[in-house]
This record gives sequence, C-alpha cells and structure tokens, in this order.
Amino acid sequence: METIITVFTVLSMYFNAANSNSSDYYYNADIENGAVKTLYVYAQQGDMLQNKLTCQFSYDANGRLVEKTVSRWDTWKNRFVPDYRLQFCYTDNGYELSHSDWNGKTQEWKNVDEKAVYTFSLDNLVSVNYLKRDHRGDFHPIDHLTISNTWNDILLAKK
Repeated sequence: METIITVFTVLSMYFNAANSNSSDYYYNADIENGAVKTLYVYAQQGDMLQNKLTCQFSYDANGRLVEKTVSRWDTWKNRFVPDYRLQFCYTDNGYELSHSDWNGKTQEWKNVDEKAVYTFSLDNLVSVNYLKRDHRGDFHPIDHLTISNTWNDILLAKK
C-alpha cells in the first residue's frame, strides 16, 4: 500500500497544531470544501500576536497535495514575502517531492535545487532517495534511506 499526502492529512496536521497548548505559535486557516487552502501562523510577542508565516496548499482532482507555498512576514515591507515551495509529483509507485526557493530580485521561483524521491515497494517498504542539483544543473544522490513500515494499516492517508 502506498502512502500519499491528501486533503485529510493536511487538515489533520492543522487541527493537531491548532489544538496544541505547548507552543508560542497560533494557527488559523482558510478551509474550503474540507481542504486547508491557506494556513496562517502567528507568533506570540507579549500580549500580541504577530504575523509569522502563511502556507498555501494546492490539490489535484484526487485530493492529493500537489503544492505547498510558504511565505514569511517581512516587517520592513509590512507584507508576506514568498520563501520556498514544495511540489509533489505522484507516480504509480510513489511520489517525488521538489524544493525551490524564491528569488526576490527576479520575483520568480528559482530552479528546483533539491528532490526527495519516495518509492513504495512490497507491502511495507519505502525507499527515499535525496537528490541535490550541482553547479552544472544535474541532480546527484546525496543520501538514501529505506524504511520498513510495519504499521502501514493504521496510516491516515492511504492510496
């Protein structure tokens, strides 16, 4: 069985964070049709809350997460400024997670610089390959991890 990141997974993460009493951060979300579209993170500064982050989520027609964009509050500009984005590309036997940063000078996303490729095999085996782009633009493996998931049947998000 393959694990995927769905609308339900993101919603569960939001409710877990929002109900945590052991944090100096507070959360609010725009929820549309049961899906978290934007998550707002505030930091407590004395008796006040200050803007910290926004996370915007996009989903495909199957309810799978395809993009998460994170923006940070810029106190000098008095607005949220894009920071980085994660993109999910699903395959028949797993998914690829890509990371890219925001280029403030050109006002566009930089090329993807890091990837994690998740491959599901057998019933309870997950292989993760971490790739990083070199100065020539080619991706090279920098780490590898194989995980045996014996609790596969209790995962919240399954395909």
